[in-house]
Amino acid sequence: MRYETISLTVPSADGPAQLTAYAPDNSPETGMSRLRPGIIICPGGGYGIVSEREAEPVALRFLGLGYAAFVLRYHAAPRGRWPIPQRQLLAAVDYVRTNCGDYHVDPKAVLVMGFSAGGHLAACGGTLWNRPEVYRSLKKKALAYRPDGMILCYPVITSGDHAQRTSFQNLLGDRYEELLPLLSLERRVKSSTPPTFIWHTADDTVVDLENTLLFETALRARGVPVECHIYPHGAHGQSLADRTCFQPEELWKVSVPCAGWVAKCDAWIQNTFMR
Repeated sequence: MRYETISLTVPSADGPAQLTAYAPDNSPETGMSRLRPGIIICPGGGYGIVSEREAEPVALRFLGLGYAAFVLRYHAAPRGRWPIPQRQLLAAVDYVRTNCGDYHVDPKAVLVMGFSAGGHLAACGGTLWNRPEVYRSLKKKALAYRPDGMILCYPVITSGDHAQRTSFQNLLGDRYEELLPLLSLERRVKSSTPPTFIWHTADDTVVDLENTLLFETALRARGVPVECHIYPHGAHGQSLADRTCFQPEELWKVSVPCAGWVAKCDAWIQNTFMR
């Protein structure tokens, strides 16, 4: 396995973001020329922190399924105001695709995965990859930064009536009123938005289910392939929904049925990118 941390520097950022790679080796028994999808994981945390529960445990699970996993520790508030985290994600997409040979990654299967506010960041990658103020200072053509797919886990999406306000306040700071409409991502879906897997719980009290429903509706309206799963119960922040993501005294928070999202996501990746 290749395990390393890469520093990603983008214009206007106060220091580099950290991209940690977990990539399987090839072998004669598994195939020396084997290529696999690469998944860039954006943990949640309301754009105020980067949650460790949605970082390495998720990377190790998908590594175990045979994928190359990359955890992006992007800048959170106050260092990470718009569009710094978004540039850092696009830089991560470009890094993985440019170095795909080192990680045995299929350059046509570089995916972004995000949880909660990290889901908003991942969805920005899929909807705003060609937004000039995000990509232009990175010095390549916009297509270099477009992810091939999105995996969104109880994501923050809308800045409208069902918004998770704290996330937008942390991301936008003093520009909150000015930029809020731009970052309501159900309004930014185009036919060029990549295929999407998305899941949520119906009784999430932190990020309203309407975030996912609005985004799914927008994707379908524009002909973008989408697979959506709604679980009836589960507090916000389920991550993998197992013991690896919670403190021992907090295991009561786990909604066991939600853990099924991993197998469903694996099947979706295989069907979408591995045919």
